[in-house]
Amino acid sequence: MGTLAGQAAFYYLAAASIASAALAVTRSNPIHSMLWVLALFLHVAGIFVLVGAQFLAAVQVIVYAGAILVFYLFFVMLLDLPSETAARRFGAHWPLAAAAGAVFAFLLMRWYQPGLATPTPAATVDAAPMPHVAAVGMLLFTEFALPFEVVSLVLLVAILGAVVVARRKTAS
Repeated sequence: MGTLAGQAAFYYLAAASIASAALAVTRSNPIHSMLWVLALFLHVAGIFVLVGAQFLAAVQVIVYAGAILVFYLFFVMLLDLPSETAARRFGAHWPLAAAAGAVFAFLLMRWYQPGLATPTPAATVDAAPMPHVAAVGMLLFTEFALPFEVVSLVLLVAILGAVVVARRKTAS
């Protein structure tokens, strides 16, 4: 990815991914949101191909764009779409959620500053040859332990948000 064309492709894919994610969240029609999520998955797969992770790109397309997105699409089609599209897209607490997202983005940018997050000595996996999966596991639980935990926290918050949204729908 050192060439100018590779860098331009990366910036295009990154910008398109961010735009697709924003459009997926802000569209009032759930079907349109799912199509933007599909565009997001395909652009992320393109980033994986660009950095040489073809297996992850294939998994991204097959599992996420193929299986999970189709499952979500069927689930959305089972919902009462006319009432969903007529309802307000964001609740009353969206400024709080936007502020929490901004704080989270600030913390991520702060964490990536040089010298703030130094790899642990156990992160040097180059000393002895390891099987590929073992090397990934070693890096995941040493050098990338904090991002792994942050992603776990984000997934937990997403699960709690889904429970809250589903609970509110059944109560009304």
